[in-house]
Amino acid sequence: MDQGSRYLLREKLLSVGDDFWIENDRGERVFLVDDKVLRVRDTMAVERGGDKVATVHKALISPLRDRFTVDLEDGGRLEVEGDILDHEYQVTRDGVPGATISKRWFRVRDTYGVAVVPGQNDALVLAVTVCIDHLTD
Repeated sequence: MDQGSRYLLREKLLSVGDDFWIENDRGERVFLVDDKVLRVRDTMAVERGGDKVATVHKALISPLRDRFTVDLEDGGRLEVEGDILDHEYQVTRDGVPGATISKRWFRVRDTYGVAVVPGQNDALVLAVTVCIDHLTD
């Protein structure tokens, strides 16, 4: 049974304006992020090949919780909710879990783990993770 994909993002590499690699759980570089930040207040755009594919909006802010909506250009929407202090987030589409973002999986400081459920768009989920990191700074 396919358990999905796991990725590693090092937070110190997520600094604004720097390109960086995302590694899979085997330490292989699999995605290069061209981190040209387009940020308007609490909103960021995700582009692929020069075309906008999603817009990430910081939504409700409540004590110790963060919420984001991701409007997809194809008309879909993702919801992201999580714990600000522990950097634990759940990504859902139509109430169905699609990915988990966590800092707890690694002992290495400033490192995110991202587990993507099979059938999801891994690249999009990782780009959303980068946006969330920027929007929570």
